[in-house]
Amino acid sequence: MPELDDTPHAAARPASHRVRSYLVGLAATVFAVVLVVTVALVVRHVSAVVTTNRRQAALQPFYVPPAGWQARPDGAILRREPVGGVPSGGSGWRILYRTQRSDGTAAVSGGLIFLPGPSAPPAPSDGRAVVAWAHPTTGMGTACAPSRTPDVESDVQGLALFLRAGWVVTATDYAGLGTSGVQEYLVGAAEAHDVLDSVRAARMLPGSDAGTSVLLWGHSQGGASALWAADDAAAFAPDLHIVATVAAAPAADLPVLISHQWTTLVGSLIGSEVLVAWPTTDPQLSASAVSSMSAAHLRSLAMMCVAEAGKTLALRSLFTSTSVFEDDPLRSAAWKAAIAENSPPPPTVPTLIVQETTDGVVLAGSTATYVATACAAGSDVTVDYIGGTGDPDKASGIQDHSTTGIAAAPYAFTWFQQRLAGQATAPTCATTSPVEPLTITP
Repeated sequence: MPELDDTPHAAARPASHRVRSYLVGLAATVFAVVLVVTVALVVRHVSAVVTTNRRQAALQPFYVPPAGWQARPDGAILRREPVGGVPSGGSGWRILYRTQRSDGTAAVSGGLIFLPGPSAPPAPSDGRAVVAWAHPTTGMGTACAPSRTPDVESDVQGLALFLRAGWVVTATDYAGLGTSGVQEYLVGAAEAHDVLDSVRAARMLPGSDAGTSVLLWGHSQGGASALWAADDAAAFAPDLHIVATVAAAPAADLPVLISHQWTTLVGSLIGSEVLVAWPTTDPQLSASAVSSMSAAHLRSLAMMCVAEAGKTLALRSLFTSTSVFEDDPLRSAAWKAAIAENSPPPPTVPTLIVQETTDGVVLAGSTATYVATACAAGSDVTVDYIGGTGDPDKASGIQDHSTTGIAAAPYAFTWFQQRLAGQATAPTCATTSPVEPLTITP
């Protein structure tokens, strides 16, 4: 009779084996699921990239200007084609038009023109008012240009309201974004030219009934562009009458904003584009003076559309600093001067500024500083601070910034109607700001 093994571990072996087998099986299943999901995400990303590249290749011939375009006047439409999806029964056109860079040399910009539909009020004898929309930061790559996106009408905040009122709406891409050359990102004079010439283009479009009364409307980068366009109009476009400006979370006080954001992910999103664009307009500026990142790396980051660039920087933050700056650019004399020069001056036309208090990109305190400066200069400025739901120090603050244009559109619609009707403004300069102005950090 065989001898029995009655030691305690003998009975435990089968259970232990079953546990190990279960854990191995579970791990294999999890690995398989992760692998399948990863492959699916990669396939989806590659498919999206292929689709985008095909779309951009098909659009590219439209954005190549015809021979002799340099001799055409500012605002001349070089090419146009209809676009769909326009709200309020309106019609839309993708356009390529002539404009000027900051130094006055000829340039081309893509853009959009939207016309009200048949149910809108008839055009007055002096023509329809024109809303000139200036878009926020999108990234500098070709596919980032609003007129080259699949849903071109979705970028213009308040479009349905404006068309329903019987106004013409223009939307510049900015020269160099989706067209040849480098976009002069946050270069005040260049963006003012692009915005104002988009209005001239609308006036040249047959059947637009566009008049000379202009309502400037922009968000973030575009908020600053709108402020600059109002300031530059008297000299650059005396044929146009600027009625009023609305700027949502405008990148207006650049010295204060950059001094607080240069070390952050937001500072790198903005900074990569500035470091690529500004040295092309000012030979005294060098990216290497304020950044240790290679020119190729900076350009690669700047050419990403903003959502992709944000994801790239967020991933990079897991391993190293996200800042593209080696030091505060305000410590460089040349960069400090350029930053100050590209901050819009106090407004000279009635101006409404709408700012979310929890904005994590254009900090509310930087807007408060700009408003205080404008009020001290005697500007006709009204500011509406609206409460967001995010935290300016977290990703939710970035989300609040991205939706400010949507939130501010009804304010802009009402403000423009009041100004066209000749109603008196009610500046908030005499009231106490609910937001403490920021100062440049030491």
